[in-house]
Amino acid sequence: MLATRITRIEERLSLHGIDNYQISYPEYLNFDLEHFATPREVGCRVMILTAIAYTIQDESKKYGIIKWLKNENIWSHVSEKEASYLNSRTTKEDEIVDLSWKIEAAYILAWALGLVDDKPMPGEEATEAQINNMIQQLPALGDKLEAFLSQLTFRDTTEIYDENIFYELTTSHFRDTLFSGGKSRADVHVPASFERHLALNWVRRFMNVQDWDDTDTST
Repeated sequence: MLATRITRIEERLSLHGIDNYQISYPEYLNFDLEHFATPREVGCRVMILTAIAYTIQDESKKYGIIKWLKNENIWSHVSEKEASYLNSRTTKEDEIVDLSWKIEAAYILAWALGLVDDKPMPGEEATEAQINNMIQQLPALGDKLEAFLSQLTFRDTTEIYDENIFYELTTSHFRDTLFSGGKSRADVHVPASFERHLALNWVRRFMNVQDWDDTDTST
């Protein structure tokens, strides 16, 4: 079973132009589900990231989003950086760019919950159709959340973990290429793949970190 998973990941990496990485230790693919975030926590994060994406389009909506998140008792799941953004009247351009990419994190988390089946392509951003499909599976911003959050479950957790390892190794590839002064020919979308790596690291509590802002992406 481990050998099959290793082969599948390595072949997928090679398919996208990353053929210099091998998983030498099968134990690398072992994981403990008890260390994962709960489906409910992941659902809260999807809703927070989606709500923040909405405010990027119209910052006047920040107050309403804050009120809604508090009313639905998930404000405690908002990270310190996110709270600072939502409570601020102005936002720096680089912060807006960074937050805009978080929709990629929201999508891969929705995929982990089985809310969407269409896995994003490594070489592309999630498409508009994919994002729209995800939004259709979520409660509307401002709606009650309890019924939605209470019924969430993960798709096959081995599939989630292997997806995490794939994106972890793409991050390793790009960092190694950068540090060596080389140029990558990988068919992988760097910002999107990094957000997916970060989000899935948070799900599996990589390095035992639970705080979204402090999620480790070292490889």
